[in-house]
Amino acid sequence: MNIVLNGEKYEVFKEDITVGELLEELSVKWNIDLSGAVVLVNDEIVKKNKWETKKVGKDYHLEVLSFVSGG
Repeated sequence: MNIVLNGEKYEVFKEDITVGELLEELSVKWNIDLSGAVVLVNDEIVKKNKWETKKVGKDYHLEVLSFVSGG
């Protein structure tokens, strides 16, 4: 299944995936902690308490924003 992730096409290999599952996959792939990320699905913010129930569908547009501090 294809989605648009942060403006780029991205292939998801699981058809019935939740936002939480996708973030787990991305955390491993990108080697960053996304537990504090902000997630938008089709331009709507998905609150963290909904990550495990909000499904991601074909051609959905997702933005995953993670804030990093540094000096």
